[in-house]
Amino acid sequence: MIALTDRDRALIRAAWSLGLATHETLRMLVSPQTRANTLRRRLGQLHRHGYLTQTRHVGPGGCIWLYGVGARGLTPGEPRPWRPSLAQLEHTLTVGDVLVALTRSGFASPLVVTGWQGESEVRAWATPGTPFPDARVTWGAEDARGVWLVEVDRATESHAAWRRKLVRYVTARPSGTVLAITTSTARARGLATVASEIGLQLLATSLTETLLTPNPTVFDASLRRRCALANASTEGS
Repeated sequence: MIALTDRDRALIRAAWSLGLATHETLRMLVSPQTRANTLRRRLGQLHRHGYLTQTRHVGPGGCIWLYGVGARGLTPGEPRPWRPSLAQLEHTLTVGDVLVALTRSGFASPLVVTGWQGESEVRAWATPGTPFPDARVTWGAEDARGVWLVEVDRATESHAAWRRKLVRYVTARPSGTVLAITTSTARARGLATVASEIGLQLLATSLTETLLTPNPTVFDASLRRRCALANASTEGS
């Protein structure tokens, strides 16, 4: 037996929420100040005691270890954890990268992220038949509060498929703004155009902008303009 710390509990919760995640994603979301080797050893301990699972994966970047919640990490009554299939795995890892970017210090200032839910957690609580995003992020500012319903697009679906997905959002009338993060500026513009045509409140930007820019430029489907994410979010809240 090991005594769980608050950091351990946060790591277990993050692994459950994400479905599967790399060591670095968990470190950046939970304890970025902790040295990589230190956290890696602790993840190994949590795995050996059944709180986390550990899976070896060979992907485009080489061999990596992925962590999910273990049997001892679940609380009574908690939904069975969703895990991505092999075909979905790269998408899930990209969702983790996006969450790290959206929750990093100073991102989209003066907005401050107040909470997040990963892919597995969103699926666990989604109502049958309604659309659900890849992640859900709550944020606050001095005079505004809001939610980003994050959709990560790796350009594996056609615009027709995306239109069908976005129409479901219009029908469901979700509380939040769809934030589509895709492969290029051109594709972001195209997704925003589709959303504008069907009347959906959507912001679209590229993965590069999200990962590398403190306040990425987005296409605002409602107002048909380009502006900074912080401005588009607060004006639409």
